Amino acid sequence: MNKDTINWLTVHLLPFEAELRLRLRRVCAGAADVDDVIQEVYCKVMQMDDVAHVNDPRGYIVQMAKNLVTDRLRRDAVVDIEVMSNLGDLEVWDDSPGPERTAFGRAELRWVMGLIGKLPDRCRAVFRARRIYGLSQKETADSLGVTEKAVEYESTKAMELISEMMKRQGVDCIPATAQPRKIHRGRKANVSDR
Repeated sequence: MNKDTINWLTVHLLPFEAELRLRLRRVCAGAADVDDVIQEVYCKVMQMDDVAHVNDPRGYIVQMAKNLVTDRLRRDAVVDIEVMSNLGDLEVWDDSPGPERTAFGRAELRWVMGLIGKLPDRCRAVFRARRIYGLSQKETADSLGVTEKAVEYESTKAMELISEMMKRQGVDCIPATAQPRKIHRGRKANVSDR
């Protein structure tokens, strides 16, 4: 038994076990089956030589549990239709942003970078060093060959100028195709709503 694997179980599976049990209740015949699947997940993980390849622990555990439930269903002579319909509850979560949010984020980033590009040269250089590259005030002063007082002044000036430009241009200048859509739930949209 690998100590790293035991630590991995302690960090990633133990805190998540209660939630996994709730999800398994919908696809298992009873509490004993839930216990069996959880026990099998623990055993399978503990038999692994290494867990370093697991990038998404929760997703990996859910997929492992789903595979175990699926294997059990294949072995059973009679399959409960309700259990089969609930098997979709054991899907791996995808917390990544969707294509619309990604497009909106990229458009917003281009817009902000455009605002930064309109700053005066020294002001822009100080702003990039401080806000984009995360340099300290002293590091920025040393890299640009200016005093710390100048860095402080240019940082304040950059924030004021960007704030002014944002007020003048507004968020409406971000392409409409990249802005998120409003989804109306609970009723169908009428032609007059559009």
